Amino acid sequence: MTGRLIILGAVFRNDVLRSLEGAYLLFAFGEWATWVAVIVLAYGRGGAAEAGLVVFASLAPSVVLAPAVAALGDRFARDRVLLGTYAAQATLMAVTSFAVAAGASALIVYALAISTATLVSLSRPLHAALMPEVVGSPDDLTATNVVTGMAESAGSLIGPLGAGLLIGIGGPAAVFAVAALGNVVGAVSLLGVVRRGIVVDRRHLAPRIASRDDPVPAPVAPSSRWRSVSSELAGGIRAILADSRLLAIVIVATWATLLVGAMDILYAVLAIEIMGLGDGGVGFVGALGGVGAIVGAAGGLLLVGRERLGFALIASAVLFGGGVAAIGAIPGPVAAAGLLVLAGMGSGLTSVGAQTLIHRLAGDDVMSRVFGVLQGLMMGATAIGAIAVPVVISVVGERATFIVAGLSLPVILAFVGWAIVRGDRLGAGRAADLRLLRGVPMLAPLSGPVLERLAAGAVRSRYAPGFVVVREGESGDRFHVVVVGDLSVAAAGSLIRGLGPGDGFGEIALIKDVPRTATVTAIDHVTLLSIERGAFLEALGGQARSGTIAAGIVDDRLTADATRT
Repeated sequence: MTGRLIILGAVFRNDVLRSLEGAYLLFAFGEWATWVAVIVLAYGRGGAAEAGLVVFASLAPSVVLAPAVAALGDRFARDRVLLGTYAAQATLMAVTSFAVAAGASALIVYALAISTATLVSLSRPLHAALMPEVVGSPDDLTATNVVTGMAESAGSLIGPLGAGLLIGIGGPAAVFAVAALGNVVGAVSLLGVVRRGIVVDRRHLAPRIASRDDPVPAPVAPSSRWRSVSSELAGGIRAILADSRLLAIVIVATWATLLVGAMDILYAVLAIEIMGLGDGGVGFVGALGGVGAIVGAAGGLLLVGRERLGFALIASAVLFGGGVAAIGAIPGPVAAAGLLVLAGMGSGLTSVGAQTLIHRLAGDDVMSRVFGVLQGLMMGATAIGAIAVPVVISVVGERATFIVAGLSLPVILAFVGWAIVRGDRLGAGRAADLRLLRGVPMLAPLSGPVLERLAAGAVRSRYAPGFVVVREGESGDRFHVVVVGDLSVAAAGSLIRGLGPGDGFGEIALIKDVPRTATVTAIDHVTLLSIERGAFLEALGGQARSGTIAAGIVDDRLTADATRT
């Protein structure tokens, strides 16, 4: 556990990650706070019916727009696109605040509020897709997902509480004004990341490892360009459907969000009708769920260092659904309070686990679109969950609704969980190989299935001290990753550098199609994981960012080696 805390501490010490996660916390606060303000506005004008209609209208556009806008993150630098969404949200929130304060018509206010809610839904998939580009290892990525989950859960807690305080001071207009300020601060923080230029501008990514003999592409007709854009937007859906494990994880995450939407209504039912706390108790009950979600997200730290996360995701989803179901089965306010925290823990851990698994399974080239599709599905599921609760209550009653809602998640797992379990059935050796390959920078952007194919075809070899693994001037046929031991690299008789566990070598001859540029010798007993030339080049050629990273590493090494020799 100490090692995991060290990794988590490294996330907070990283200026870039601290800026991104701080901006995301402010974003989460603004999302939840303005959501409460919109509901208060609508409820004050037309009661529950108008509030329900506005809620649905606020969520519906995101189902379509979230995947479309998220696709920009697969075409341009993701930090710049995310910065644009934060800036646009700040502007719309400020305009909405002014409109509410000035007494603008309900139609104008609702149009602005719906536009704001739609824009807010666009930032989440971009933030999620950006994370793999700014971390140094798979463990760092999991720890970063933990921090994101904690920020998300904290927003769900302090957002409504802050909205209640601000509404009491200055009405809904004050909520939009403070949320706008928060997004301005977040955008300024993200601007520092953009200026560092550490995120890849995807317009400059080569679709494969190019050859100087490639023909010049012909001009693209407008109709073909439109088909290309349409196909690109559908790329996230195709990627999800192509991998049964990814599809299962998206289904589980979507259904868990439907349950979250249902709980928005069930909090009121529990506080007012079952626990007898009155209107003021709704916020208290919701806060219990938020506290549990923060604890659950923090518990995601236990996932750091694990290659197999499927069973953890299933267990957390069962905890979430089972906790909700138990609220309806076990009477008493104390039991309900404890079960709310327990269900919240399951919810927070499910969110972290699902996001980490999607990062591993979805390739970098479709990452934004996959998260965009998920965001659209989640928005639709939230709306359906909120709408379904009154219907189910009318059929089975209040307590039974908790049981039905909670058990629905384990039932869904019974249908799709097999795919997640199948993905978890890896031998210890294969899991270790996957983890090793995922830690190599040029291989990290590859999708889970591609990495698994590389691991399946890789060969482990052991060499004694003094053995020459690669000899300068020979042809290259493999890429190697060091599993155990240390090696030396020499060119023209001069020592250049050393290699240790996790380091890769041999890519220069494969990518440049030249003889080996250096001699690599085992210093002590060494174990290597080796990938054949064809499989290595095919994997990098199908993933733009991997090819770009590999080309950059090759150029850097050639320059450094030339300087040292």
